[in-house]
Amino acid sequence: MNRTLKIAKDGSIYEFQEEQIIQVTETKGQIQRLIQTLQFTSAETFEIIPDQDIGSRGIVEPRSATRKINEEGIKLIKSFEGLHDLKQGSNGTYVESYRDPVNIWTIGWGFTEGVYEGMTMTIPEAEARLKKELEKYEISVLDGVKIDINDNQFSALVSFCYNVGARALFESTLLKLLNLGKYQEAADQFLRWDKAGGQVLHGLSRRRRAERSLFLSEPWDGEKIPETQRVLRLSEPGQPLMQGQDVEQLQKALVNAGFNLQPDGIFGGQTQQAVKQFQQQNNLTVDGIAGSETLKKLGL
Repeated sequence: MNRTLKIAKDGSIYEFQEEQIIQVTETKGQIQRLIQTLQFTSAETFEIIPDQDIGSRGIVEPRSATRKINEEGIKLIKSFEGLHDLKQGSNGTYVESYRDPVNIWTIGWGFTEGVYEGMTMTIPEAEARLKKELEKYEISVLDGVKIDINDNQFSALVSFCYNVGARALFESTLLKLLNLGKYQEAADQFLRWDKAGGQVLHGLSRRRRAERSLFLSEPWDGEKIPETQRVLRLSEPGQPLMQGQDVEQLQKALVNAGFNLQPDGIFGGQTQQAVKQFQQQNNLTVDGIAGSETLKKLGL
């Protein structure tokens, strides 16, 4: 169903689904509230309107999530966000704000909105803030996903969305594949989101593997996650090429499938092109990434 935003002259933002108002945000002229609304909507169009064009809207209750992240999803988020630099004070255990890997002030389990240097938060306050923060992302996943998914899939997506943002989910290939019913190929897309500031971060790589595993209802925590996943692809520009025995096995399987390729154990451009051609021949998503479906088709 169509979503659109209508922005009134007083700064109020009305979100419509077809002709029904589903959300009203009073920005009070604050740019940050406008930006946040745009980050959390799946609407693709907007228009500026006179206030009187809205008509009598009555009271519109704030939206609430009709589905909640499960305990495994919360455990995953807490595991990777962590509580940094625990301290003891007169009001009990508390945490202080810190700068994250891309230099943003953060506190608690990854909270950034309104956070400043020297800010403190008790553990009960952090728990309450997490519950409130998660609801925005639960709603975003409900808005973005158009097919049936189970609780683990929903929770993995909420964790992903909480980390990378709702807008990133709405525009992702992951969501496009999922809404086509390509669950396995959507799962493999988690692993592409492992960078911050253009650099691959080990912590993000681990988190994406964990979310992928939860999405597939596989063990995800701690040492149960292997350091390498069965997803082989061409590295980003400036990054070392993926190499090793897994790549060599992939190349040998491609040779057996009729491709002219030298199995050297290095995933370069020639290997990527062979993977794309194989995917096209076998009606798979043509992305040059040897994920689970491609490897399975190759007998690996």
